Amino acid sequence: MSEQKYTAEQLEHIRSTRRFDLRRIIGGVFVVYGIIVTIVGIADPAADVKPTGGIAINLWTGIGMLIIGIFFLLWDHFNPVPAEDIVTEELREEELRAEGEGHAPDLPTQIGHPTD
Repeated sequence: MSEQKYTAEQLEHIRSTRRFDLRRIIGGVFVVYGIIVTIVGIADPAADVKPTGGIAINLWTGIGMLIIGIFFLLWDHFNPVPAEDIVTEELREEELRAEGEGHAPDLPTQIGHPTD
């Protein structure tokens, strides 16, 4: 991945897009909640064993959430959004925005009903 061919503004946009990638956000939320639920399962294992038929559900759910969260974070780390896709999308959006500005309908200068 050669990112030297991009301008400083494009590099900042690439970093910003990658920083707020949905996989990173979902992974972070799963890891945080996984830690909390795992701690609850370790701290009070008898609280959830009777209603679930002998399974420490908080502990197993917390571990599962940790695994899923780590998977999302590793997926984002090893397979980031390609810089070419980010820059191409940004350029396409700029073209559409410029197109829209050029085709804006003429608005009347006076407010009210026209007189015949």
